[in-house]
Amino acid sequence: MFDWSGRAQRIVLTALIFLGLVMPADSQTKAPTVVSVSVSGNAHIPTDRILAVVRTKAGDPFDSAVVQEDLRSINDLGFFADQAPPVIKQRPEGVAITFRVIENPVVTRINFTGNAHVPADTLLALMDTAVGQVFNLKTYQQDVLKVNSYYDKIGYGGQVPTHVADVNISPDGVLALSIREGLIVRNVLISEPPLGDPLLNPNLIRSVLLTKPGTPYSEDQRDKDVDRLKDLYKQYDLQIGDFEAGIDQSSIDLKAGTADVRYTISVMRVGAVEITGNTITHDDVIRRELRLRPGMLITDSGVRRDYDRLNNLGFFEKVELNDKPGPDPSKPALHTLDWQVKEQRTGTAQIGAGYSGGLTGTGLTGTLSYSQNNINGTGDGGSIKLERGARITDASISATIPYVGKTEASQKYSLGGTIFTNSQTNYYPVYVVPTPTPAPQATAAPANAPVEVSILPPNNSAATQVSGVAATYQARSTGINLTTGRRLNDILRASVGINVSSVESQALVPTPYYFGNSNDTSLVGNACASGTSILSTSCQDTSALGISAPSLAVTEAGKSYALHSLSLGFGVDNRDDVFNPRRGVNATFSDEISSKVFGSAFIYDQYVLDVAKFFPILKLSTFGLHFRGGTSTGSIPTNKIFTFSDQDLRGYTDVFYGTDEALFQAELRVPVTSDRKFAVVGFVDSGGTRIRGASAGIDTNGNLVNYGQFIFHSDVGLGLRFDVPQLGLRTIRLDFAKGSQGTHTAFGIGQSF
Repeated sequence: MFDWSGRAQRIVLTALIFLGLVMPADSQTKAPTVVSVSVSGNAHIPTDRILAVVRTKAGDPFDSAVVQEDLRSINDLGFFADQAPPVIKQRPEGVAITFRVIENPVVTRINFTGNAHVPADTLLALMDTAVGQVFNLKTYQQDVLKVNSYYDKIGYGGQVPTHVADVNISPDGVLALSIREGLIVRNVLISEPPLGDPLLNPNLIRSVLLTKPGTPYSEDQRDKDVDRLKDLYKQYDLQIGDFEAGIDQSSIDLKAGTADVRYTISVMRVGAVEITGNTITHDDVIRRELRLRPGMLITDSGVRRDYDRLNNLGFFEKVELNDKPGPDPSKPALHTLDWQVKEQRTGTAQIGAGYSGGLTGTGLTGTLSYSQNNINGTGDGGSIKLERGARITDASISATIPYVGKTEASQKYSLGGTIFTNSQTNYYPVYVVPTPTPAPQATAAPANAPVEVSILPPNNSAATQVSGVAATYQARSTGINLTTGRRLNDILRASVGINVSSVESQALVPTPYYFGNSNDTSLVGNACASGTSILSTSCQDTSALGISAPSLAVTEAGKSYALHSLSLGFGVDNRDDVFNPRRGVNATFSDEISSKVFGSAFIYDQYVLDVAKFFPILKLSTFGLHFRGGTSTGSIPTNKIFTFSDQDLRGYTDVFYGTDEALFQAELRVPVTSDRKFAVVGFVDSGGTRIRGASAGIDTNGNLVNYGQFIFHSDVGLGLRFDVPQLGLRTIRLDFAKGSQGTHTAFGIGQSF
């Protein structure tokens, strides 16, 4: 390889010595005049181009300093491998100067070695040096800068001083460049704490890297490693908070061309949690729902869980997370989670009226209610409801405290209570109970002749409904419920409740009709009147059903009974949205125990299992499955009977009841708008009830029915769902269904399950 700089120094030194010999010693002597300036030794570079950089001109006084600059200027042209000292000859008129040069070879070929990743054509395209040109040192130096810049750009920067490790041009013009693209990886080092916080096993991390021992290291390869590492950490529900990778400078061996590569990875952790946008809800009410706290790992599932928990409070119209660096700039792996909320109205006042006509309707009713689930921003809730109509009276006051106290231990508990009183009157058609011996028909009986009837068709003949006659069924209950809950974790909770209430019921039928008689032992609770008076207008409500069933408790009409019970519950809820879920499970199991030990007039256990499962399908749609099953032991009062209304079996107007129940529902919920506030629904319902131990009876079509076995009713239909946030209503439900008895339109508030 040529040493152009050293050669130039020797030329200048020689010229100075020469000039020192030829110049007069007396500094006052006049300098000779330059009579000519010429160049020798140039075969391809025009003389004019060389002389264009020479300041010494014919007619100028000879100046050795200027000649020295001219030598440097000629050398700076870059075309010459060497220069001989200039020839300075005396002439009568002065001196003649001849600059002598040795040209570089003409480039005949350019060869590259060591360029494993960059093709020779790409390197040639970067260079101005070309075949057929005199090799120019200045041009070559610029070419080296371009090659280095290109390698830096594609990810090989900072590894070696220059990527052109050596250059040589032979006398016949073959230019050979030795390329060193990057260092070869000797070891891959994964920084452990305190330098890094990789969390995952170093061998697991190395297994996904493209950078491996024996391969060239490049920033491009490192960037690909970053993507692979992000995917790896995502598999473990983690995020990379800070990442550094590069050559370990202390390990570089330029002679061997190797070095160690160090990867410093720190998982993302919570540095701080901020709450913004809340003007009513207290910060601590929001913070107690958040599970990601300073120092904890930030995971996708953790962020989604906290979002769901805030959204499920029902306090906010919008919940957003702003993930920002900090709070400590020296620790970039720490991030600040800024939860931005927009509050919505949490109190709802309702005034309404309704009418349901017909024999079994409730008549005209009016409703006045108010509920607040975030009292003074504390997260506590309360409600009051008053409903009064011709056939219904309902009043209740409820309060809930979802978190008791301020300590972590106390906030695992919740409290709730309801004081209530309600009464309802229903009207039912009645059916003639034929006597064992032939008797005149009811319509032909003499005035005031007693006629035995029942609410359910009797089982010993075809049903005969009494025209224009209805039974009046009245039920009343008053009491208080108290419940305390215990959070076992974020999705599991248990509860214990106490119910203290008084219940009464009676069935009335106008004379001359009556329910049962004192000698009829086939009916449960058969003493409808004392002695032989069978023209009673009331009787035991179970007798009125006309069903013999030990599962129904015997109660005297109009008499109050103490109903004291203990309720045990267990629930699992991991739904992403409790108001409009897309995924998750909500399951509850409860057991209500009534016993004389508690001072109750009834002895029974009533079990209920309710499970709903939601699956996200298509883009925004949800498929939901729901099962509710209930059963009982002992004898239950009629006001504890399970019932299916049009809120359960949406294709029916009749109410189905029993001591045991089984309900199956499936829904496909398809949002029409992107915010999922308006949706269409397709659904299927199938539900059955039975009265445990009941005997067979005849239905309204004259068919023999065993009420002691499950009797199922099914429907299919379409529905609409829409939110009215202005009224504080999350979901209004309107369903059109077809059952076995025709079609029906059902209206409700909230999802069906």
